[in-house]
Amino acid sequence: MKRVFLTLIFITIISVLCSYSILEKETGNIVGNLDPHSAAMGSAVGAGGFRLLDSGVNPAYLTSLENGFGFQGTGSFFIDSDNRSLPMYNSFDGYSGDAVYVSNFNFFTDFAGGIYYKYLISDYKLAASFQYRPQVSFKADYFEQVRNNRNSDDNGYPHKIAQNSIESKGGINAIAFQTAFEYKNIASLGLEVAKLIGDSDLERSVIWTPEAQDIMNDTLNDTINTLEREFSAIQFKIGTKVNISPRFDLGLSFTPKVELEVTGDRDGVDVEDAVFVYTIYDSTTVIDSLTYADYILPMNARLGFSYKPRNIMRTVMNCDFEYVKWSDTNPLYDDAINYYIGVEHMLRNSIPFRFGFNYTTTYGLYENSGFIFANEITTPTFTAGTGFTILDKFTFDISLEYSNRKYETLDLFMDSYYDHEDLWENYYYLNLQDRGWENPDTVNENFINLKSAISFSW
Repeated sequence: MKRVFLTLIFITIISVLCSYSILEKETGNIVGNLDPHSAAMGSAVGAGGFRLLDSGVNPAYLTSLENGFGFQGTGSFFIDSDNRSLPMYNSFDGYSGDAVYVSNFNFFTDFAGGIYYKYLISDYKLAASFQYRPQVSFKADYFEQVRNNRNSDDNGYPHKIAQNSIESKGGINAIAFQTAFEYKNIASLGLEVAKLIGDSDLERSVIWTPEAQDIMNDTLNDTINTLEREFSAIQFKIGTKVNISPRFDLGLSFTPKVELEVTGDRDGVDVEDAVFVYTIYDSTTVIDSLTYADYILPMNARLGFSYKPRNIMRTVMNCDFEYVKWSDTNPLYDDAINYYIGVEHMLRNSIPFRFGFNYTTTYGLYENSGFIFANEITTPTFTAGTGFTILDKFTFDISLEYSNRKYETLDLFMDSYYDHEDLWENYYYLNLQDRGWENPDTVNENFINLKSAISFSW
């Protein structure tokens, strides 16, 4: 078990493309809404989008944009704080609380953009757009230092014996073409065709320090595991928006399951032969398994409502329900429903105040005594933001999102790897054994996402 003599410290790593945490290092994190206007409203845009990139949720929204040409560019600045703690026990084997043994603080950015054109023909509105946006991110960083307990009783700083790290890079990006038409302000229909393309590089390493090598007479071997993949697929999305009344809109979008073509290798083994995780076990036999070449984006459908009450100051209320068929990606996962709600209220001097909330569900796979199970992980997010217009053409929006999630998992680097007598001062008292699910790590993550965008139309 890791004890206090294993001092693990944090570092800050600056990277590109946001990723929720090390939890998604292999499966990737599906990047959500990128527009700060709707992000400030809890990303509830199924029926009431406001900017070009909202059409990534429902392409039928294109016909609601202003006539003529327009473009939008966005930037997202994401902070992930990952604190891992383990249970501590006193000399009487009594639980005395959790102690944080590693804290990683990472900063990420990502960018998206698009252009569109909208044209009126009699009773019809026709629109088309071309966009580039991140779809899935594999970016994640984790670092910890392992130190022994030499000199710690004399207020000395323990020697560092190893550096553990997990570094994941890359993502899947969408190059999308959209088209939509609307008839007499009654209803609109939109279609998106997107080319998904990208790659990911994952490296997991344990590097022994020169001090440890000196103690062990250069008998220690570093461990470096790698996974390299390239992805490619075509994705379709269809959406509709119905103007039921001047104050109430209804929207529906549907994205079918996408099986991506994957090439690459894991530690020199082709991804077709490298087993990712077993999905079903009996007592002795593997019944089913996945390989790293199996990569699927699940089917999802979103139903949205938009309501404009009779207020003196303009107010918009949006609410979305999103069904995600996670069982498409793994039979151990349950399908889930995500919730989004948001409000925009216009204050004096035409200053908008936006706020919202969303609640999303993902899954993680874990092993316990040869049995694989899925753990449901929920993430609540609180949002707020505002915006302003300059010269009647340039619109600036900004949003701030705060999320928190907490879950249990096993140690990323097990203690038995460091089971070398000469490395420790009091080796026979340490009991270097791997902790199982009887004493798992508790992970507490906080996410802060600042988004900003500029839109222009003429």
